[in-house]
This record gives sequence, C-alpha cells and structure tokens, in this order.
Amino acid sequence: MERYRYVNVTLGTLNSKRFSNGNVLPLTAVPHGMASFTLQNEKAATPWFYSPLSKSFEGIRLTHQPSPWLQDYGQLVVTGQRGALYFSEEQRWASFDNEGCVLEPAYMKGYVYRDRYTFELAPTNSGAVIRFTFSEAETNRVNIIGDERTVFRFDESSKMVTGYTTAAAHPVAYGELKEYFAFTLNVPFTVEYGKNAVSLVTSSRQAECRLATSFLSEEQALLHFERELAHRSLEEVRFAAQEEWENCLGKIDAEDENEERKAVFYTSLYRTFLWPRRFWEEDAAGRILHLNLETGEIADGYLYVDNGFWDTYRTLYPLLSLVDTDLYAKVAEGCYNYYKDSGWLPKWLCPNNFNCMPGMLVEAVLADAIVKEIVPAEAGERMLDALLHDGDCACDEPGVGREALREYRALGYVPYTAAKESVNETLDNCYGDYCIAQAAHKLGREDVAARYDGYAHNYRNLFDPAAGFMRGKDEHGNFRSETFDCFAWGRDYTEGSAWQSSFAVYHDIEGLNGLYGGKLAEKIDELVAAPRYFAIGGYGSEIHEMSEMADARFGQCAISNQPSFHIPYIYAELGDVAKTARLTERLAGAFRNTIDGYPGDEDNGSLSAWFVLTCLGLYQMSPSRPDFTLSLPLFKKITVRLANGRELVIERDKLDPAAMKNKLSYAEAMRGGRLAAMVQKK
Repeated sequence: MERYRYVNVTLGTLNSKRFSNGNVLPLTAVPHGMASFTLQNEKAATPWFYSPLSKSFEGIRLTHQPSPWLQDYGQLVVTGQRGALYFSEEQRWASFDNEGCVLEPAYMKGYVYRDRYTFELAPTNSGAVIRFTFSEAETNRVNIIGDERTVFRFDESSKMVTGYTTAAAHPVAYGELKEYFAFTLNVPFTVEYGKNAVSLVTSSRQAECRLATSFLSEEQALLHFERELAHRSLEEVRFAAQEEWENCLGKIDAEDENEERKAVFYTSLYRTFLWPRRFWEEDAAGRILHLNLETGEIADGYLYVDNGFWDTYRTLYPLLSLVDTDLYAKVAEGCYNYYKDSGWLPKWLCPNNFNCMPGMLVEAVLADAIVKEIVPAEAGERMLDALLHDGDCACDEPGVGREALREYRALGYVPYTAAKESVNETLDNCYGDYCIAQAAHKLGREDVAARYDGYAHNYRNLFDPAAGFMRGKDEHGNFRSETFDCFAWGRDYTEGSAWQSSFAVYHDIEGLNGLYGGKLAEKIDELVAAPRYFAIGGYGSEIHEMSEMADARFGQCAISNQPSFHIPYIYAELGDVAKTARLTERLAGAFRNTIDGYPGDEDNGSLSAWFVLTCLGLYQMSPSRPDFTLSLPLFKKITVRLANGRELVIERDKLDPAAMKNKLSYAEAMRGGRLAAMVQKK
C-alpha cells in the first residue's frame, strides 16, 4: 500500500462553527461509497459531532454528512456495551483511547475503557463489518441507536434486524426520505429494545455486526447484505477497500523528498475520491436504479449526491476529467436524470436539491463533459437541451433554476433589488452562459452559441471604473448609493467582499484586463499586498470565512474559499507563469499534515482538488474551455496515469517559466508524454 500509507484522515478535522480548518470528518468508506463511517464523540445534536481532541466515545456513526453546514441524513450509531442497558448519549458515552485509535480510509480500530472492548470496522459500498472484542464472555451488547424517526423489526427465523430511518436535516419534496437497513451478528444473540434503539445481546467475547443499507427498499438492503457482507470476513472487506483506495491514489505518483507534502497530497487525493457520493443501486436483475427525490418513486439510471456545483466545478471535475472520465460521465448522466425526475437541473444535492449559493454552475460540469467528449454526442445533445431549459426558463420557486432570471435577461445583470448577492449571481450567470455557448459550439448549434456568447459578456455591466471593482446595481442601472467599502462582505457579494468577487470572469480574463486598462496584474498585486481587513457588511456579524481569510496572511487572497481559487493563476493567464508559481508555492504552505491542516472549508473535494492540481502545476481557469493554465509543479516529479491509459510526466527541474507556454490544451494533456516537451516555447 505504497500511497495509502500517506493518507491522514484526521487532517483538517479540528473545527468549530466559528473557525474552519477543513470542516471535514475522518471518514472510513470506499471511494464514492453510499455509506461512510466516523466516530461520534460530541453529541448528535450538533453537526460538529466529532473532535480529534475529544477523549469521549459515543459510538461509530453511519453518516452521509457532506458538510456541517448541510448536516446529516440517514444517520445511525453503532456501539458496544457490557452489562446493564443504556442508550442516551449522556449515559452511554465513555472514555476511549484517543491516542491509540486507528482511523484509516479502509479501517478503524479503537478501545473503550469503561466497557473494556475493542471495536474494528471495515467498509463496503452500502455498509460495513464491525467487530467487537470484549474482555470477558458475559452480557455483551452490540447496540444500534437511531432517533424518534427510526423503526426496528426483528425476524426470529432469519435472525435479522431490519427497519428504516427517516432522519434528515432537510425534507425531501415528497415527504420523508427513508434509509433502509439490515444487520445481524455472526454469533447467537437475543434482542432487547430501548427507546429508538435495539440491543443484540450475546455471551460471546467476540461478535461481528454486519450492516447493509439501501435508499430504495428493505429488500434491496438485504440484497446488499448478501452481495457485500454475508460471505466475507472483516479482513477480506478491509483488504478489498484498501485495494480500491490504492487504485484510486495510484492514479497519480508524486515523487519528492518532502514527506509531509506527500502526506497532504495523498490525503487531499483521498478527499477528492470520497465525493460525489453514489446514490444509485443495482437490483437483483442488474438494473441501475435511483430514488427520484421529487416523487419518492424508483427511477432508472445513475445519480450522485452530496455535491454542490458552486464548490466543485472549479477543481474537482477538471481533476476527474484527467484521471476518471468514467466516473465523470456517470455523474453527468446523473445530473440529466435529476433533470428528468424534477424538470430542473440540480444545484446542490444533499441528497435533495438544496437552495444554496448563487448561480447554478452545473453548466460548467456538463459543458466541460461535452466539450472534452467525456460523454457521447447523443448524451451531450440531451444535456444541452436541459441546460437551455434552465438558461431560458424562469421559475419562481426558491432554489430551482436561476434566481432572478427574468431581470438578468432583461437588464443584462441581476439587480440587487431582485436578489441578494447580486454581483456573484450576475457573474456566475455570465459564466454559465459562456459554458452553454461552448457546449453549443461543440455540438454545432451555432445559433444557440451566438446568443449565449453574447450573454457571457454581461459581466461588463457591473464594472465600476471609478471604484475599480464589480458593484451591485438597482433595476435602473444605478450603483448602490451608499458609501462604497471594498472591504465590506456580503450584501452584493457571496462569502467575500468586492476584492474576492470582482475577478470571477474565468472565461474572459483578457476582457477583464481591458476593463482595468491592461493593468489587471497590478490589481492582483494590490489584492495580495492589501491588508487583511474585512467589515461584516451585510452579514451583520463575523462569519468563519472572514476569520480564515485574515488568519491565512495572504492579503485579500482568501485561498480558504472557492472565489479566490483562480486568483493566483490570473498572472499566468496573462502570460506571467513565474509570478503564478511564486504565489501558488506560498499558498500551498497553508496546507499541513495536521488536524488543523486545511486553510478553510474543504467542501466535498474542492479545496483538496485545488491543492492536487496546484501540485501538478495545472489549473483549468474556465471549465468548458478545454485547456489548463500552467504553473510550476510542487513536486520533483509527478506521473499522472490518465483515464485513457496513457501517462503525463511532470518534472519540475525541466520546466523554465521564462521558456514555457502558459497554456496546455486538454487534448495535449490526454495524449500523455513529458510536459516539458509539450510546453516549450517554439
């Protein structure tokens, strides 16, 4: 397990509502698995239910939480116990050996002092094998704990406990999301019930609990049990999961003497292969099915969830386009399936569509798949029709389609009188329109492409040359009359101020440079050198992104959050690769192999993928335009095993910023070979 050994699942797990060092959980799961497992030690009532510093143990948590800001669904807790029965958090918590606890992508192991038992877990796609080894053969318990939304049933003949939970932070359109489960022990046991929980009681010193889940039906959960768990030991499940992880991590070989950076690199790569989460299942006949989250019915085809496109389109999908086009194609097909199910493309699935963040940005993911031929032309045509529907049709239901689309089309911008965060809403719509145009060009629909190309330049409507920033306007074309403060967060801006939001013109850096009179690079110099000021502005109080930007010490370049991801690459986009390389080297120093090792919210692989791509010296400035902006790699040598079976070899000491091009096309990258030879200026 050459690369697996570098992964530190606790990196970035020290967090609170007020400050994020990643806001991630130490997840034990298979890549893109439907079920993930972690430790719960800080009470279920808070989405920050894990702390790497805590010495208390409340149980092993089955979790689907993509972020504490979105919270969990389908959660259960599994724990061991000896003697008398107790289920509540206050009664069951016990001290455990935190320092000796083993937490890995494919395995966890820990020891609970009071009840004197060791727990071990190895994951499958829908569940896990969990082994409890008690100190004595007496009244030993394996408890499965839900909440008031959990139903348990026991079948004496099969010795199987089944049921479901409707636990979910956010309701689905049709009522209640049900996660079905099936579990049993491999030793004789009796059953006792408590409030929202069941206890399997055995006199054996060692007992293995096998747990399988399904979002489709109890029968499907039992099918998963038979396929994944019934005939496999914990060691076999663990080895298979490790192999899956090693295969994923082996898509990129990083060679360097810097062991800490390699640990951060492979941990970040692990994070990129957790998301998006599989939400489709294969039935007994081999059909691929998913739950229609609008109706509760079972539908055909793939679906992936726990993914916000505003976060992930920038980095995660460009990385997948290099190393896993099969997965990318399935995710794209899943987006179209959601469109068929609901009538609209998804925005933030958790697992249902969640009204969160400006724009849609699924445009970038689908258009990039079309332009790079990750999906076949026939599928691309269907996806383009869906994109045009959402690009042309206004909907008054919150969180569905583009917000304030009528005003945007009529005025060429979203007025602040029609929507909050109007600057970001406008810029994201402009970029989304550009993406649709690129897909239309690829598919030969030039009339559509011409119309959407025109929309893509609407960003110019919000530029205030006097202030030097993008600013919000009312419906009459007037900038806000209040005194403008470039350091004020919120109101017209998303998780930032004018500094973080004014350069989100990914598709036309040359045009943006023109607005700055050819001095955009100097404006970015000013941004990086600016004081780390912020004013709470429209937020009314300090939010964690403000705190993290100030703490990161890169001026107004908030690498802690997605709107700043592309900023260091603007230099290279304008032709200065060396300047980008110097800044990305500094920014990469904010990533450390520690429990506080991420500089901000990791957000479903987006920040991790930024770090991975930065280590490669490749950044796709504008997904849907098939090229990468170049920098210098952060490792001595990196070998990328491309999705088509070829290899791209990147060697730092053979790259000279003064003698290299600033762009590499996707087609060139996928042909493989040595990067230095590809980017040498003629």
